[in-house]
Amino acid sequence: MQPAESAPLSRAEAEVPDAAGLIRHLTHELRQPLSGIESAAYYLDMVVSEARPDLIPHCRRLRAMVQHANWLLDDAVLCAMLRPAARLKQSVAELFRRLSRRMFEEEEAALDLHLEAEGWVEAPESLERLAGHAVAFFRDVAGCPDPIHAGVESGEGWVLARVWGGGCGDAREAARLLRSASECGFLGRFAAVAGGALEVEAEESAQRLRLTLRLRGAEQGL
Repeated sequence: MQPAESAPLSRAEAEVPDAAGLIRHLTHELRQPLSGIESAAYYLDMVVSEARPDLIPHCRRLRAMVQHANWLLDDAVLCAMLRPAARLKQSVAELFRRLSRRMFEEEEAALDLHLEAEGWVEAPESLERLAGHAVAFFRDVAGCPDPIHAGVESGEGWVLARVWGGGCGDAREAARLLRSASECGFLGRFAAVAGGALEVEAEESAQRLRLTLRLRGAEQGL
C-alpha cells in the first residue's frame, strides 16, 4: 500500500516559514554593523570625555539609537513567530515571576513585582516573550534605571498586565516610540490577536512611562 500523500500547503502556509526565515536572516545580518556602530560610539565616548565633552551627548544618542534599532529587530522576529492559533491558559503573575528570576540569574537585576492577582488568561503562547520584550524597551530604549516595575490586576472579566518605569530621559519621546512600534509591531499585533487592548502612558513631570495590556480573564488553570 502506498503511503497517503500529505495535503499540499496553502499559499499562506508555504509563505510564512519563508518570511520568518528571511526576517531572522536579515536581523542577523543587520546586527553586525549595528554592533560595530555601538562599539565605535562607546569608544569615542571614552576618548573624547575630557578633550571634547560637547561630543558626549552625540555619542550617547548614537548608542541609544542602536539600542532602539536592535529592539525593533527583535520586534520583527517576534512578529514572524506569533502564532494566533497556539493559545495557552497562563498565569500572567507567574510569567512575570519567571522573567524576574531569569533577569536575576543572568544579570543580577530583577523586576519590582506588584502582583494583586494571578491573572489567568487564555492567550497566544508568546505572552511571556511579550513581557520580556516590553521590559527590554523600558531598560534599553527608554533608559529607565532598574528596577523596572511589573504588576497584575484583575476584575470584571479582565486582567491588566502592566510594566512601568521612572527616570527615563524623555518620557514623551519614549512613549511616542513605543506607540509607533506597537501600531504595526509585535505588541500591538499580539493585543489584537488576543482580543485585548494596549495602552501607553507618559508622565513627563515624573519622567515615568507605563505600558498596560488588557486581556480577557480565564478560569484558573490546573
